[in-house]
Amino acid sequence: MKLKEKTEYLWEKYNFTPKKELGQNFLIDPRIVDRIIESSKLTKADTVVEVGAGTGVLTERLAKSAGKVIGVEIDKKLCQILREELAKYDNLKIICEDIERFCFEKRFDQPQSVKIVGNLPYQITSSFLLNLARKEWIKFMVVMVQREAAGRLLARPGDKRRGRLTVLMNYYTTINRVIDVPPQAFIPAPKVGSSLIRIDRKKNHLAKNEDRFITVVKGAFRSRRKMLVNAISKELGKDKTLVKERLNRMGINGERRAEDLTVEEFVRVSEVL
Repeated sequence: MKLKEKTEYLWEKYNFTPKKELGQNFLIDPRIVDRIIESSKLTKADTVVEVGAGTGVLTERLAKSAGKVIGVEIDKKLCQILREELAKYDNLKIICEDIERFCFEKRFDQPQSVKIVGNLPYQITSSFLLNLARKEWIKFMVVMVQREAAGRLLARPGDKRRGRLTVLMNYYTTINRVIDVPPQAFIPAPKVGSSLIRIDRKKNHLAKNEDRFITVVKGAFRSRRKMLVNAISKELGKDKTLVKERLNRMGINGERRAEDLTVEEFVRVSEVL
């Protein structure tokens, strides 16, 4: 049975209707499922957390390949489908909960290497990714995001799409686009395209004081239309002449905008100021 037919069969069997307010779009392209599994590089030693398990199309593949799978799904009807249809998998646990309220630390007895896989709702993408990017026990994430969000995450210095999320995510992680996914790969089809990306945590970070680094990045982008010297002096409450002098000493033109700076330049700015 094809994935589209199987998904529609389960909807009818359990009297389920997709909820627009939850952004429910179900993957039905087996080639994309294959790419997700391939990119996740699963072994029986792996613990995987799936975000938005849906009807279990990806969940079952994960359970066959990984040692332990935790499927997190907010919709109670979908949780029923998952528990009944995938009951034979002893290594699978379904948690019926909002992923934003899911406490990863309490779910695991001790720090371990965890892989995150799933299709992220647009409204939580930024906060969810940045929160997990800072967790040392996250090995990597293979997630589906809206193509617009992927473009921001991958934006290079000088790109207007570049923002504080871009800089902070690229400070903690390395991000690669796996494949662009058309709306037709889902039912119901969303209005915009998606991208599958892989996010690997970096082992070493450059900033001596990460809180100060984060403050500088957020401040620079809070006034992103202003020149760097003006934005930073305003945010940090420092004399503009002093800030300009310090930037010049580093060889950074204070007339540049926040989106023009590399991660490494932001680290240098945070330390010299």
